[in-house]
Amino acid sequence: MKNFVFLIMSIFLFSNSVNAQKNYNNYDKLWYKVTQFENDKLPKSALKIVDEIYNRAKKENNAPQIAKVLLYQSKYALTIKEDAQLNIINSFKKEIATSEFPTKNILESVLADLYWQYFQQNRYKFYNRTITSEKVDPIDFRTWDLKTIFKEIHFHFQNSLKNGLIAQQTDLKQFDAILDLQKNSKKFRPTLFDFLNHNALDFYKTSETAITQANYKFEIDTEHYLSSYKNFSLLETQSKDSLSLQLNALKIYQNLLAFHINSGNKDALISVDLERLKFVKEHAIFNEKEALFLTALIALKKEFSSIETATLIDFEIATIYNNYANEYNTITNPENQFKRIEAIKTCEAAIEKFPESIGAKNCERLKQQILDNSLRIISEKHIPVNNYSTILVTYKQIDNL
Repeated sequence: MKNFVFLIMSIFLFSNSVNAQKNYNNYDKLWYKVTQFENDKLPKSALKIVDEIYNRAKKENNAPQIAKVLLYQSKYALTIKEDAQLNIINSFKKEIATSEFPTKNILESVLADLYWQYFQQNRYKFYNRTITSEKVDPIDFRTWDLKTIFKEIHFHFQNSLKNGLIAQQTDLKQFDAILDLQKNSKKFRPTLFDFLNHNALDFYKTSETAITQANYKFEIDTEHYLSSYKNFSLLETQSKDSLSLQLNALKIYQNLLAFHINSGNKDALISVDLERLKFVKEHAIFNEKEALFLTALIALKKEFSSIETATLIDFEIATIYNNYANEYNTITNPENQFKRIEAIKTCEAAIEKFPESIGAKNCERLKQQILDNSLRIISEKHIPVNNYSTILVTYKQIDNL
């Protein structure tokens, strides 16, 4: 199961460059040695240096370095130790038991992800096991049933979200050494609170539904979930189905929105509200959700039209108009005939106002896609001799055929 830790390391992608580590008391020198041993295919020698880094980080209570060390130790354990998976999980649990915020929260998040990875790689085993009232083996997660491992993942993600107020005040810059930072990522996720909540969302937004109780299954069944971000953040989201992934995702979106309403970070607010609206639209079971989704987007755009990040909303609106145009039919929905023109106008407005923004770049691509010529002809495979046959011609941006 070589991917057990490697996928996590793609989330917490570590850089060994001097620049990335310059603020961490020359940890970069030690990590450089680790890299050299790795390149020489000497994992045991690399592990010795990693252990040295751990002892130093422990003394200094350096949360990013402790987390980084544990993941590297896990990676090497998979190559040089038997029962590595079980040992890795136990080492994380042991470290969590003696850690405090923020190390504890980060490690809880990673541990939850490790369980989640293992389930994804062994999904068929869990679905084929009988549900038990207690864990078959409290320690060996490889023997658990479906509901048990989901409860454990949920438990550790919820633990990672504790001390939320302190996490909101913790700048993510402190953790540059262990994060794979995308351009402008901190613009939308500036704090440890943002990072931990979004990491948990990656689990709660999945479509696994078999763990939920059928007789009181939570469903997104009311249009209030597509209301304004202010109203949504105040909604009561309670259910007997406490393990519902959708329910827990909605609660996290509420917490993120409430935080950024108060923080005044409009970029983060727009970004997370867009995520929330798209999530609700995808999973909602009530009627007219597409129309309500568009209405919500237009209202959000109107409120933040002067903000560069609002071009992300323009892109979503233009995409909807384009999709409407694709569904145009002279009988069933003639009103969609000119929706592509609206899509282009929406894109052009965003491009003109904030040409270098992410949303404007997305709009550029969508506009080009809309304006591209296309021609498709479908005919019958077998045509009788001396008989007429029909063909289907689908075209775009072509005046003559």
